Amino acid sequence: MEDIRCRPVLRTIHRELEDFNTKALIFPKKKVVQHLEKKEHRCPKCLNPSVSAYPIRERQIQAMPYGNKPTYFKVTIHRIYCPKCKTSFMENLPFLSHPEARLTTTFERTILDLRPDMTISAISRHYHVPWHTGKAIEKRYFKRKYRKIPLKNVHIIGIDEIAVGHLAGHKPAYWTIVRDLVSGAVLHVDKGKDGDFLRDFLKKIRRSKAKIELVALDMERAFVAWVTENLPDAKIVFDHFHVIKLMNEILDNARRKTMAQLDANQRSALKNKRFVLLRNEEDLDANAAKDLATIKDHFKELADLHMMKESLRSIYRVVDNPLEAELALDEWCKQALSLDSAYLKKMVKCLRQHWDGVLGFWKYDSLTSAGMEGFNNKVRTMIRQAYGFRDEEYMRLKIFDLPNKRGNDGI
Repeated sequence: MEDIRCRPVLRTIHRELEDFNTKALIFPKKKVVQHLEKKEHRCPKCLNPSVSAYPIRERQIQAMPYGNKPTYFKVTIHRIYCPKCKTSFMENLPFLSHPEARLTTTFERTILDLRPDMTISAISRHYHVPWHTGKAIEKRYFKRKYRKIPLKNVHIIGIDEIAVGHLAGHKPAYWTIVRDLVSGAVLHVDKGKDGDFLRDFLKKIRRSKAKIELVALDMERAFVAWVTENLPDAKIVFDHFHVIKLMNEILDNARRKTMAQLDANQRSALKNKRFVLLRNEEDLDANAAKDLATIKDHFKELADLHMMKESLRSIYRVVDNPLEAELALDEWCKQALSLDSAYLKKMVKCLRQHWDGVLGFWKYDSLTSAGMEGFNNKVRTMIRQAYGFRDEEYMRLKIFDLPNKRGNDGI
């Protein structure tokens, strides 16, 4: 080990070292160790300089690298006794963000600044910082940043659930996400997929006295019931995305049931033809259009369902005001019931139950929660990039920060 006496060159980089004397730089095993000694000790309460300092232990704290070598501050921690206050304190190191920090505040800020453009793994390799330390720094930062989310000026929100696969267990995990549909900010994230998991969000709404005017939802009963009960002044809107999605699900269920009733030879006409029925008719290529015509010729109920699905889509494309929309949807329901299909009866029943919310799409300037679905895809992508999250609280905080994501903000 080589002991080199030198000027305190790191003092120009780390202003936090102004209260310390630099004793030496040593270079053991390709790293730099900077010995520090406190110039004077004061009582942190009354600032009395006449205190007794008792050495307790030595700490080695990683700092910004010196050249390309990992750099550490080696400092003795003291217990301070103040005769004036008649109390004792553990010595506080001014260059740490919290007493148990393993990196200096400057180094932590550097890592946070690099996170939007580098993964934690890349930062860990470059700066010789343990991966879990880099994660802990970001997690602590997110906890401070999203401890209080302002809701006072929030008026339009979207609520949706997302299935994020298996997290540290064997059951699929569902999460409820609430966003401000104007700013795109994430307002609430909680594990679960019904109104019970919005209790904390409701408390925040009441504390902030936020006036929620519009809520964009899918047709999940639990969320509809929660909004109706807890936000009675808010109007519910079901956008075209979820209405057409429900119709597509009904059509797909009918296809599956039809296939189950066919023998192996007959089944070939519907095998691998799911998206021929679900895709927008104008987007089909020549081969897919031919397959669709064949399906319609052989399966009347599927033909009727597909016709009604396209008719429903045309209402959203053509109609641009609430009155025309109500008349068109009412006519669509009558036509659907005339076809005497159990699947279409189910769709009509659902539309009638959510009539005001469906018409809300036209009443409130085509308000849509399609952005919620796009955001859910971003969440899934983030989880895939991370190969899953074992720390669910960290994942929750990352979801809050996802609207601010830029660059290679992976794990």
